[in-house]
Amino acid sequence: MPLITWRPQLETGNAIIDAQHKRLVDIINELNDALKAGRSNEIMGATFDELVAYTATHFGVEEKLLAGHDYEYLEEHRKEHRVFTDQIKMDRDNFNAGVWEFEQRMMDYLRGWLVNHIQASDQAYVPTLKQGGVD
Repeated sequence: MPLITWRPQLETGNAIIDAQHKRLVDIINELNDALKAGRSNEIMGATFDELVAYTATHFGVEEKLLAGHDYEYLEEHRKEHRVFTDQIKMDRDNFNAGVWEFEQRMMDYLRGWLVNHIQASDQAYVPTLKQGGVD
């Protein structure tokens, strides 16, 4: 069973953003599957690296889109992205250095942050995008 199941409440109505969110959900689910299966640290590390890289790509696309629509709360949104990015980079670096074990606690954090961020912060910008004619 996946850690995160994609559902309509996670959709923003923007095809690009929704596709990227779905990919983030897939990566987190892949990481959770690897943890549950007891896969090697090498495989988990590569998936974790992919999560860090793809998150940076997605946040860049999302922030550029919001800037192009003069989103009023863009700086707050960027700050949320930075806090998350800093946390997962630090955890990834510690994991790769062998000073941190991947645990269910991290999976709970990833799931909680992503789902809450999409359902609250990302949903807050949907009216701005629709006003600008982007769906």
